[in-house]
Amino acid sequence: MLGRVVRTIINSFTFILLLIVAYVMWQGNPLLSLLLALAAVDQFEDVYYYVYRKRLFPPWLMPLDMIFEMIVIGIGLGMLIFSLIYYAYFETWFFRALLLLSIPIIYSATEDIIMWRQVPEAPSPPRVALATAVMHHVCPKKEVCEEKRFVRRKQQLHG
Repeated sequence: MLGRVVRTIINSFTFILLLIVAYVMWQGNPLLSLLLALAAVDQFEDVYYYVYRKRLFPPWLMPLDMIFEMIVIGIGLGMLIFSLIYYAYFETWFFRALLLLSIPIIYSATEDIIMWRQVPEAPSPPRVALATAVMHHVCPKKEVCEEKRFVRRKQQLHG
């Protein structure tokens, strides 16, 4: 459960990051910008899968998913290299944050590629133990007889 939450957060961050980069790249290289926007849509699909456990895209589109995951790995590696190179010159929180954020992004995309190649798991049986016997609460006869209303009602029905 915690793993799904962490991966949802990582993929949501990557989705937003890819949208920002696609917007910035639009003037310089529209084709690359479109590719980054499609990779962002793929990250949104991953978030949707982790939240609802359903895929938005059909299985025949999964090879494209792998291409987009490779783009995400490239973005993560770019962030990692950028932060390692410039951290030596500018020791600020920004480059530390880039370093810390790039590693989970690379890991998440790599794990998505590895999971795609595996056979899907069979649905697990419910973890709640089902009741095997039905228990009834029975009041003692003395307690029932002491309740005059119940006895009176019973006498009125048969009387």
